[in-house]
Amino acid sequence: MSETRSVIASWLIQIVAILDEFDFSIDVPDLLRRAEVDPDILQDPNARVRSRRFSRFIELIVEATGDETIGLKLAERNTPGSMHALGYSLFSSRTLETFFHRFDRFFRLISHSAETRSEIRKGCLIHSIELKEDVPPVRQDVFLATVLRFVRMVYRADYSPVLVRMRRPKPGKVAMDEFDAFFCCPIEYGHDSLELHVAEKDYTRVLRGANSDIVRRNDQIAMEYIARFDEQQIIPRIRAAIVEMLPDGAVSLESVSRELNTSNRSLQRQLQDEGTTFNTVLDDVRQHLAIGYLRTGRRSIKEISYLLGYKDPSNFSRAFRRLTGQSPQEFLENERQLDDS
Repeated sequence: MSETRSVIASWLIQIVAILDEFDFSIDVPDLLRRAEVDPDILQDPNARVRSRRFSRFIELIVEATGDETIGLKLAERNTPGSMHALGYSLFSSRTLETFFHRFDRFFRLISHSAETRSEIRKGCLIHSIELKEDVPPVRQDVFLATVLRFVRMVYRADYSPVLVRMRRPKPGKVAMDEFDAFFCCPIEYGHDSLELHVAEKDYTRVLRGANSDIVRRNDQIAMEYIARFDEQQIIPRIRAAIVEMLPDGAVSLESVSRELNTSNRSLQRQLQDEGTTFNTVLDDVRQHLAIGYLRTGRRSIKEISYLLGYKDPSNFSRAFRRLTGQSPQEFLENERQLDDS
């Protein structure tokens, strides 16, 4: 399985470009060759790089620079484009809570070597990264530090988390000072997972760059990308098919099976293997789209109902309450209160 895990090429392209900014006098093409990474892949941000080769490239960077904190320096210069369409969705998210949940939803676009999960516990949003393979400490540093850099870009430049947990062993004194200066919060080393803890007052604040139109378009691009390049996972392909078919109203297990050129039984079996059902995936897509449509304020409840494949608004309202615990009108009122706070 480890041989099939991959990282999106746009992430590698950004790192190579950033290395060119440093005066390290290292031979980047030679590092790529030694990591068995085809340099032509740098011309295609949609391509994928084998995860183990990407890890080897990062290890070679550390060897060539002798810098234990190089991950922090790479993160400080990273841009949204490193994460393909997901990066632009993140930068247009409404709050840090939706920012992190979007990571969870689309993380497979970036990498297959880990899974992310965001949950609220004791007044904090805890964003955790669970590794599926042996990932070098500096590669972990790059990603966790990049996440924090993006949070500072979309929220506030002086933002400090409540707590950071890292799997890596505690670095030397000089390096540890650099980690402290970057994260500006308590750091626990040698933990089971990578974690970023965000206070409620921060994760509920509406972000200045919130734009539901940009989010919706780039989320769709992300879903389509995952459907094309992650053939081993059936759920992203089902999501993409559902999004395309919803406005016509005829979305069912049978219709999606035909769209994906598979049998109903095969599709059900694959969903069962993933621990879910077709109706659960359909509900998730409808909820995600419904919230996006409501937030734009450009469509009536009736229009949204039809766009999501419901025959009448009352069916949509009942389904929305079942999924979110509130009616569409209550959701909009809560959003207005959040905007005014």
